[in-house]
Amino acid sequence: MEFVVVFLVSLFVLMLLVVGLLFGRAPTYRPDREYVLSLMQGIDDRSTTEQAWSLFIHTPISHDTELEGFRRRCYQFDQGEVDSVTARPGLNGYLYDLQGRNYIKQMATELEEFIRNAPLTVDF
Repeated sequence: MEFVVVFLVSLFVLMLLVVGLLFGRAPTYRPDREYVLSLMQGIDDRSTTEQAWSLFIHTPISHDTELEGFRRRCYQFDQGEVDSVTARPGLNGYLYDLQGRNYIKQMATELEEFIRNAPLTVDF
C-alpha cells in the first residue's frame, strides 16, 4: 500500500514538472524605453533600487540597439571609463554623488528626447 501512495505522489510531481516544461518559457529581460527612462530618472529621486540599476547596466539588450547604446554608456560611467566624470557612491540613499546624478540626468534627457522623436512603428 505504501508503494502505491509513493508511486502516485511521484507520478503527480513528475506530471506537474512535464506540464511546466511544456507550457513554460525561459525568463527574459526585455526592458522598454520608458522603463529605462524611469530607471534613469529614479537615480535622481532615489526611487531606483541598486538591484534594478545593476540588472540594467550589466545585462545586454539585444532587442533594441539604440537602447543598448544608452545601456553601454551607463555601464561605462559605472565602471569609471568616462573621462569627464567619475562614478562615486552617493550618500543618504543615492546611488551616485551629485556629479554622477547630473551625468545620468543628462543621459535621461537625451533618452527622453530620443523617445519623443522616435518614429511610430507597428508590428504586423
